[in-house]
Amino acid sequence: MSEHQNKKLNDLSSEQQLLNYQKRIANILESFTDAFFEVDSEWTVTYWNKEAEKLLLMPRHKIIGQNLWEVYHDAIPLKFYTEYHRAMDNNIAVHFEEFFPPHQIWIEVAVYPSGTGLSIYFKDITERRNSVIKLEKEKQKYIELFNLSPVPQWVYDLNSLQFLNINEAAIQHYGYNRAEFMEMTILDVRPEEDMDCLFDILTKEDSIGLFDKSIVRHIKKNGDMIYVCVEGNNVLFEGKSARLVMIIDRTAEMRAKQAMEESIERFNIVSKATSDAIWDWNILTGEMIWNRGIAGIFGHKKTSSTEEWWRSHVHPEDLEDVIKEVDFLIKNKKQRIKIDYRFRCADGSYKFVQDRAFILFDQLGQPIRMIGSMQDITARVSRIRAIEEQNSRLREISWIQSHKIRSPLSKILGLVSLINLHDIDLMSVKELIPHLKASSEELDMVLKDIIKKTHHHLS
Repeated sequence: MSEHQNKKLNDLSSEQQLLNYQKRIANILESFTDAFFEVDSEWTVTYWNKEAEKLLLMPRHKIIGQNLWEVYHDAIPLKFYTEYHRAMDNNIAVHFEEFFPPHQIWIEVAVYPSGTGLSIYFKDITERRNSVIKLEKEKQKYIELFNLSPVPQWVYDLNSLQFLNINEAAIQHYGYNRAEFMEMTILDVRPEEDMDCLFDILTKEDSIGLFDKSIVRHIKKNGDMIYVCVEGNNVLFEGKSARLVMIIDRTAEMRAKQAMEESIERFNIVSKATSDAIWDWNILTGEMIWNRGIAGIFGHKKTSSTEEWWRSHVHPEDLEDVIKEVDFLIKNKKQRIKIDYRFRCADGSYKFVQDRAFILFDQLGQPIRMIGSMQDITARVSRIRAIEEQNSRLREISWIQSHKIRSPLSKILGLVSLINLHDIDLMSVKELIPHLKASSEELDMVLKDIIKKTHHHLS
């Protein structure tokens, strides 16, 4: 074989190797999950893989050999143009993200100098970017909910107890400005004598997502002591184990409760002196507060109930009259009432009570509160009934005396007057004696009946 033929064979072999190498490179580029293309120094597209075809909906035969910016002139105002030129001009790699309006997608791009141009890798990150945007919106929503909430809120570090974030409502409520708060810990808003209680609570707050609430005391900047309901949830805040806390001021409620307890205690003191069951009915809420007399007289253990509970314990035969009396009182703006009825005990029996009450009206004349005292009059009612029964028997005896006794007695008196006549003979007297005897026996029977009834009454 001649030297020319050998050279020709070698050239063919080199070309084949180059083709094989280019094929392997193409196979590698086509196997990329990222879209990929290349441009030369004149921005002519020299390669365009199948992922680039799918992502940009551009067949390679329409783009290869074309100027990139002539095909994608919409990208010139965007980062694509400036960043590609920066990589080309400075022979550096760049990485960026940009939104591509024609396809409504977010693209992540990595650009590398390739000696004669640029190699560009890119992929669709729309879903990830939308998630980030959604997360940012949620974060912004949280920030707005936190900052604009009318309820005081703060976040503190579970380790250092330092305040990490404070909303405006907390600043307004406690009197510290934001800078002051951020220099403080939660210990600074708690009274010294409550520290043991605070540390007991903190030992329970060690799990992310743990929700808890408690009634505690806080101190404002001006020294005022307030009762608050603290509701908290453990969270991660800026990479720190923290607790998000919402504070609801219950000072007025707690003071009202203390006043109510003091009022109940006064009821109990009065109860010891009077043995009455004293009640306080909040007409607006329906709640009724009782002193200890409710247990002493009726055996009921609880000292708080509702209007419905009271109604259910009034004897069914008395309830309608009692309600009418109360309604009449309210309708006619009467302040005092006294009514007798039967009230059910814990054992199911009933006691007679005399209920004295007065009602409070607001400035508009609407009833808001009613306070009363129930006195056990069962013994009195029993005595009155016994007297009424006695009077009934006495009336019966009186009637017997005035009617039944009068009849035989009149007969006897009449017969005696006949015997006293001067002209009556002995035979006539003998005829009158049986009648006199019969009338006497009749009178005797009536007297015995009276004695029997009297004895029964006295026994």
